[in-house]
Amino acid sequence: MTQPRSQPGTPAPLPLIPTDPKKLKRFHVELRERCVYLDESGGRLVRKHAAKLTPDVAQQLSDQWSALHALLKAKSKDTHALLAAAEPFDQSLDDHLGQWRKSATREYFDSILWAVVLTLLIRIFVFEAFKIPTGSMIPTLQVHDHLFVNKFIYGLKLPFTRLKFLNFRIPHRGEIIVFEYPYKDGSGSEDKDLIKRVIGVPGDRIRLINNVLQINGKPIPRKVIGESADCGQEGSGARCEVARECLDGVVYTTQHHIPRPDEQFSSSRPDWPTAMVPSSAEENAGIYSLPLNKDFPDFVIPDGFVLGMGDNRDNSQDSRFFGLIPLETIKGKAGVSWFATKDQNCEWLCTPDLSRMFRLVHETTPGGTCDNF
Repeated sequence: MTQPRSQPGTPAPLPLIPTDPKKLKRFHVELRERCVYLDESGGRLVRKHAAKLTPDVAQQLSDQWSALHALLKAKSKDTHALLAAAEPFDQSLDDHLGQWRKSATREYFDSILWAVVLTLLIRIFVFEAFKIPTGSMIPTLQVHDHLFVNKFIYGLKLPFTRLKFLNFRIPHRGEIIVFEYPYKDGSGSEDKDLIKRVIGVPGDRIRLINNVLQINGKPIPRKVIGESADCGQEGSGARCEVARECLDGVVYTTQHHIPRPDEQFSSSRPDWPTAMVPSSAEENAGIYSLPLNKDFPDFVIPDGFVLGMGDNRDNSQDSRFFGLIPLETIKGKAGVSWFATKDQNCEWLCTPDLSRMFRLVHETTPGGTCDNF
């Protein structure tokens, strides 16, 4: 379709329109694609550089672009009219705005480049995909569930650092957060991202009595709703008590291990570690023992930290294991579960579980409180 260019100011002859129906159809499709490209790129050039042209030339280009734009907007199928509008406009762009004009290849390359840059910026500052690595959040989230994490809600960090340059708010109780494992403690979790539910925020006094959370001296609303024969993990052979809890208007389901007759709960040593950052990078995390202790001492969470726990309470290495979560390690708030599988052991070509896909991870009460829970 492309013809050799005429001298500036001399109209170029229009390409011959095929008479064969198949060739004509292909010619029209290619012409329309070219017209759309001219409309977008040419219109942008005219608007940007019209002031640099003489009034007559600027008006000519504007009129030519308007004529082509009107045909496209009307979804014209008149091949002759489209060709008669595209050719002179294309030549005028070369004659008068050629120094600022990019080739189609360059236009496509720039579009792809900007798309990549925009995607990276969104991933760094706004949303990031996350895959559930373990069963610590069962029954709320299953192993291999895929989530989108909102990284913007708590503030912005410098890329590849923990330095925040913009703070919006800290996590609220009941929110599920994704964070970098805070400590170099030999636990094997260093440099990994974990996911837990925020149970306590700075200033809260936290205690666990017979598996019931106490915050600032009051038990949180909780209802036992039944038992799980396998604790949410097929073939585990364990049994769990399942309960619904409400924390600051966020409703969620937890489970606690029901010990077998040969298992004994111990009160000789609390699992809950000291509410302090480990004094050195070499210090090991707390010793983890399950399902031993269901009672933990109370303490006040200091500034700069939150306490996180898994909903699978007796199968979660969380703040009872490694300590509190520094605010600067938090990457974002779990938002939407966009993919889930029926088989937790499946890694590739898994059967999707449509009932758990495209749903909000957080469930809230209508009034945003736990008064009517």
